[in-house]
Amino acid sequence: MNRHSPLFLKLYAGFAVVILISVSILGLMVQRQIEEASLRDIRNNLTHEAHILQQTFAFQNELPLSQLQQQVATISGSIATRITLVDKAGQVLADSEFNPKQMDNHLGRPEIQQAKMRGIGESRRFSNTLGTNMLYVAVPSINSANQLGFIRTALSTSSIDEEINYLRRVIIIATCLTAIMALFVGYWMAMSFAQPLRQMTMIANNYAQGRYQLRIPSHRRDEIGDLARSLNQMADISAQRFNNLANERDLLETILKSMTEGVITVDSNGDIQHINIAAARMLRCSADKCLNQNLQQVDDSLSLHKAWDKCLQKQASYQQQIQLRGYAFARHYRLHVSPLRETTDGGAILVLQDITEIQRIDRMRADFVANASHELKTPITAIRGFAETLLEGGDIEPKLMRRFMRKIHSQSMRLSDLVSDLLALSRLESNDEAFATEVDLMATTWKVCSNLQAVAQSQDISLKLHAKTDQSLLLLGDDKSLNQLVTNLVDNAIKYTPEGGQVNVYLEQINNEIQFRVEDTGVGIAAEDQERIFERFYRVDKARSREVGGTGLGLAIVKHIVQSHQGKIKVTSQLNQGTCFTVSLPTL
Repeated sequence: MNRHSPLFLKLYAGFAVVILISVSILGLMVQRQIEEASLRDIRNNLTHEAHILQQTFAFQNELPLSQLQQQVATISGSIATRITLVDKAGQVLADSEFNPKQMDNHLGRPEIQQAKMRGIGESRRFSNTLGTNMLYVAVPSINSANQLGFIRTALSTSSIDEEINYLRRVIIIATCLTAIMALFVGYWMAMSFAQPLRQMTMIANNYAQGRYQLRIPSHRRDEIGDLARSLNQMADISAQRFNNLANERDLLETILKSMTEGVITVDSNGDIQHINIAAARMLRCSADKCLNQNLQQVDDSLSLHKAWDKCLQKQASYQQQIQLRGYAFARHYRLHVSPLRETTDGGAILVLQDITEIQRIDRMRADFVANASHELKTPITAIRGFAETLLEGGDIEPKLMRRFMRKIHSQSMRLSDLVSDLLALSRLESNDEAFATEVDLMATTWKVCSNLQAVAQSQDISLKLHAKTDQSLLLLGDDKSLNQLVTNLVDNAIKYTPEGGQVNVYLEQINNEIQFRVEDTGVGIAAEDQERIFERFYRVDKARSREVGGTGLGLAIVKHIVQSHQGKIKVTSQLNQGTCFTVSLPTL
């Protein structure tokens, strides 16, 4: 059984005490009223009897005392009341209960004094003569000689005391029964108040801990019921607000986690209060370790701390570009710091945007423009020079003229190839639509190898196609693009393989991929150049590239064709030993 709460005990004790006191006071009042009513009835009876005896003994004082004593005894026996006759000097003349000769002078008795002064007197006291409590009433009596005397009637109050004692016992029993009933009633009343309040306290504690599912019974129609309904309404509103806050928090957390920008919030001391995954990755540490760390501790370059300090001094947003090390190479970031004016602790929010790739693309774009301009300028300058020579020359030998014309034709063809490659590259970069045409890569490869077989033989190079199947190798793609991919790779292998070398083309299906591989025994590619050979206009050996007529865009076009077909390309090479290009394309 659960221990009762202090409130319950106080209410229980209060109800019980109030009921017990009320019953006790009521019993005492009833006892007092009954006692007074009994005494009043006895007093009235004694008074009436005294007045009657006053008339009876008015002129019988001359009787002998013995006869008077006998008459008093007879009357007393008939009315069950003690009668005493007293003369004006206080001497007892006759008494119905005791020998008058042995009785004291009664002139000093209170009832005699009152009767002497007011015409009637009464007194309640202990009678030494009879040894019991008595109620006395005395009235004056006049004899035939006009001598004043007193007639006193008395009645024992022991019966009243017995009745009072009986009544007291009844009241005590009633009080005990009432007390028992009061305990049960008090328990019920205390429980009716304490139990709902205790239940409200328990449920309110659950509300404080975020558990809003519980509800308080609100069927009562009193103040406690109103309080229960108010608490239930508060729980509904709090639960709704809590859910809204939780949803907003989850949404914000999801947004911060999915952001590529790093977000950091700090307090007025520069200690990190929140950091998302992107920012932790940029700082080369885990998010948990960064929390409550100072900006100086997570950034050795102090770039973040300096920017935050400037923002704090100006109380305005601050932006700059910074570098954070810890990677294989320094990465560049755009840092934006804004003060949190909504807070009073002087905090700030730092946003880091990685612009390393943007700068690399800008650099590649600048290099592309410069390289394209240079590549276009070379044939244009050559064509212009030969043309001006022909125009300005007077008599030019036919042999020299034909030589100049061949040069102009060669440079124009180079210029045409360069423009064609640029247009092809632009088309590949702008084409992001899915392919819906089936292409047989086996047939395409056989066709390309057949077309380049004469070129390979002219340079004393062995070109062989190794296919592990005679069946078609189908995939979704662009026939012209895939033809250009195979042509560029095989043609490059022939161009950069010296006389007497070999070029082997392998084609096979592995699981759900078609693997196309070109191996040669050419000059090879240095390790430091292998990562850049797919860049536009990048040449490992510029002199040889121009000698063989390359534009510097072939491998860049190959890379874009592979990417547009959701494939992969990799290169392995060693100087003076050969190169291997491997292309993996998904099948149908």
